[in-house]
Amino acid sequence: MHNRHPSPAAAACHPPGTTVAVGQLWQDMAPDMVSRDRRLRVTGIDGEHAECVVEHDSQGTAGRMPRIAVRRFSTSAFRLLEDCVAPADRTVYARLLKAMAAEHRTGASPAAYASAALAVFKEHIVLAPVADHGRHAPHQ
Repeated sequence: MHNRHPSPAAAACHPPGTTVAVGQLWQDMAPDMVSRDRRLRVTGIDGEHAECVVEHDSQGTAGRMPRIAVRRFSTSAFRLLEDCVAPADRTVYARLLKAMAAEHRTGASPAAYASAALAVFKEHIVLAPVADHGRHAPHQ
């Protein structure tokens, strides 16, 4: 079940004064979308637009990646269901969602989703020591 209210730890997820952050899950409240229970996860913010992935839609559009004007999230058009993940996990989480969304299609196998996720984790493990200035060796 999804949290129907923003997390009290929202300030830890995004700067004060902003309403949209990578990792948040929003419900599309447009009259034609409410019955479809269309939910979008923010995977990136590019200027005045949020890059999203449709995580759930009872009419089968899950996996699509719409761009939505950030200002629309502060209207009644959307309702925040989950706030974002911890700042340290935000980048890899968004990349993981994008990789899995790219695999989403009719007939996609669990192995395809797992392979997409594994590729992100392998890249993350290789890049983590570089971002950490070499303090941690990659797991083997």
